[in-house]
Amino acid sequence: MITRCGFKGFLARFSPPFRLGLVAAFLSLPLWCGAGWGSSLGQGWGSLSAQQLHRYNPNFGLSAENFCDTISIDVEDDLILVPVQINNMVYRFCLDTGSSQGMVYANSNIPDLVPLGNIISRDANNHVDTVQVIQLPPFTLNPSLNPSPLDAKRRFRSVAEKEPSLNSSQPSQELTVSGYVASLMPRHSISDKYDAIIGFDLFNRGICAKIDKQRGLLILTDEKKLFRAEEKVGYTLRYKLKWFVPYLYVSPFVRHTDEALFDTGAPLFYTMSRESFDQHLASDLANLHKNLGAGIERQVEGRAEGHLTLGGFGLEKKDEVVFLHLDRLKWGDFAFTDLHTITTQGASKIGAKLLDFGTVIINPFRKHITFQPYPNEVPSSGEGSGGSSVRVGNKQFSVAFVPYKGQAVVGLIWEGSPPYKSGMRQGDVILQIDQRPINSFADFQRFGFIKGERHRFRLRDQQGVEKIVECIIKE
Repeated sequence: MITRCGFKGFLARFSPPFRLGLVAAFLSLPLWCGAGWGSSLGQGWGSLSAQQLHRYNPNFGLSAENFCDTISIDVEDDLILVPVQINNMVYRFCLDTGSSQGMVYANSNIPDLVPLGNIISRDANNHVDTVQVIQLPPFTLNPSLNPSPLDAKRRFRSVAEKEPSLNSSQPSQELTVSGYVASLMPRHSISDKYDAIIGFDLFNRGICAKIDKQRGLLILTDEKKLFRAEEKVGYTLRYKLKWFVPYLYVSPFVRHTDEALFDTGAPLFYTMSRESFDQHLASDLANLHKNLGAGIERQVEGRAEGHLTLGGFGLEKKDEVVFLHLDRLKWGDFAFTDLHTITTQGASKIGAKLLDFGTVIINPFRKHITFQPYPNEVPSSGEGSGGSSVRVGNKQFSVAFVPYKGQAVVGLIWEGSPPYKSGMRQGDVILQIDQRPINSFADFQRFGFIKGERHRFRLRDQQGVEKIVECIIKE
């Protein structure tokens, strides 16, 4: 994953999801130096027995029926963090719709993990390894220790005041999940912010959800029609499951559609598959003589080669990345205008930044995802958008830092960016920041960058020459 970092850049960090599937699956962890995971159970089983291979199964247990559970969530680095209780201890799980099942880190403090076997896992860079699958102990969502029935009624009344659209007669409950399956993965230092992943199997189990980042709420229910009124007035797209995670179609260019994974584990608003971009561009150029071109080449801001993503089992191959400034990205009849993005080697994705502009409702019974703009994001008829729109106005990606041979390295940098103009180059190794030694990528991740402050980098280029570069990391 890469989180925003000053000078129109991003700081590559490890982050959540394990993408699990029955057949060859190519799905990656949120973006950028986050370990990308997938799984393949189709071929190459090696010496594993059938009993060792665990197949996808979302039929975990729920403690209630006809429930409406409203959960207070935290949001850090655009990740949705859900409080859960296990054996009177509170943990934080990351809700990641781009992960088909859960994930737990090997050195987490979660007790009573039950081994179930192994799967053969294929990461975002097509590297393969064997991963253990475990079952978590029962956990309670949005816990308050020893709640009383009066507490539950007060909690529902408080939520109803915030959410007048809720028509459920059921008081908000403390939902307990049992028999939840997850993969056991190595711990990365950046993921100390959470203890485990909850994947899209939560919804494949038959749970509808509303995610409201602005109010810090996650509403879960098994009532099929609870959000029906909001779905009617919102902007709804139908999704299809591929490898058990939701893919939907958006329109990045006029007369062009792009299949994208809805991935709350990816921090950026939108990223486009490089393969998909090449197809769009070729089609656009072929239609120029018919005056049907979408002007795709005009929306290209630049190109650069480098390493952008670290898979679970290794760094991706060096590749060209295209920097785009989209006129608009359409979600059905709703347009997001003035949007900067880049291409990636993995699938196209709609990420967690979407939640900065409105709520999202997930309805697994109808396979619908509905976007509803926040009241303060008053939709307007945007010129050329063909309907309601909102301006994103995000800054362009500039630089990615990746781990290479244990050190923090500039994996990718755009020539038009301030850090490039300051002297930073692809392949530079970070030796010091503000005279503090950086001996590993973990040291780099732990460095406390200060908002608005220029930091002094000592770097070593690919020829072994050291240099000093000053730039702002956090704006």
